[in-house]
Amino acid sequence: MSASKENRISVALCTFNGERFLPRQLASIQQQTRLPDELVICDDRSTDTTLAIVRSFGSSVSFPVKVMQNERNLGSTKNFENAMRLCSGDLIALSDQDDVWYPQRLARSEQELQSHPAAGLVFSDGEIIDDEDQSTGARMWPSTQFSVPRAEELLAGNYDLLLRYRFVTGATVMFRAPLRDSCLPIPAEWIHDEWLAAMVPAFADLRPIDEPLVRYRRHASQQVGLHTEPIPQGEIKDHWDTLGGERSDKYWNKLSQDIEFAQAICNRLEGIPLDARGQNILAGYQAWLRFALFRSRLPHRRIARFASVLKRYGWYRRHASGLLSAAKDLVRSRPR
Repeated sequence: MSASKENRISVALCTFNGERFLPRQLASIQQQTRLPDELVICDDRSTDTTLAIVRSFGSSVSFPVKVMQNERNLGSTKNFENAMRLCSGDLIALSDQDDVWYPQRLARSEQELQSHPAAGLVFSDGEIIDDEDQSTGARMWPSTQFSVPRAEELLAGNYDLLLRYRFVTGATVMFRAPLRDSCLPIPAEWIHDEWLAAMVPAFADLRPIDEPLVRYRRHASQQVGLHTEPIPQGEIKDHWDTLGGERSDKYWNKLSQDIEFAQAICNRLEGIPLDARGQNILAGYQAWLRFALFRSRLPHRRIARFASVLKRYGWYRRHASGLLSAAKDLVRSRPR
């Protein structure tokens, strides 16, 4: 398929000691029904044959391949930031080094953005594969707790979800390049995809694509990735019976991490000139943050929490899962 007259597509691919899986990902980019207009590769000081692989690939394809190696190891987030800054296209698609794209990955993402001018970023589902390219039988969205109701909430403009759930996986993302300067730089302590997903709504819509466009590889040596598993039905009773201990600690620790992330996003947006849309998104994020801080400060004694939770039950309905979230806050033991 020839390049779109309206858009030039850049692919931002980050590498680090990726020789094992990289050739398969590069081959899947070469086999796209809509080829990229450029491939930008940032290497984070690989010590294997990664650089030789990408340079050989660049000399064999019809589209430009730019290869840049960092002066020092930066880590995944800053490496992706470098790659995004070097892209010259109108649309930027992010790529991991160890996945395999379906042939329609770029064409379908571009189509979604063309069909929805208000959208600034699109992301898709994916099939999870193992080290040997075999399907695990799992999909990405259920593993990140993304469901049809949550997709409907997102499309309705409830972007507070992005402060609680990390369901936008960078390997499936395409976004409009003009948004880049508003979202960068990314603090080193946060992952690039979660940061982009939470920042973009202040400027444009997010749209999920309900089909797998990538074969997402889960393996032991990946730097960052999808590690969450859905709770099997048989474990739900245990989930409620175990009100203390490690599971309870994880519950409150997750809330603390979400608060830190929301505070970082709000701090950045507060320092950017925003239009009415952006101000509305920021106000929504700030309201969620106030609610999360309230939850984090609930008393250690369960009986002492009841009045506060009851008084602010409207917050639970607006910013969480209503009665379910309130019940968890009432019964979970707090770490001291």
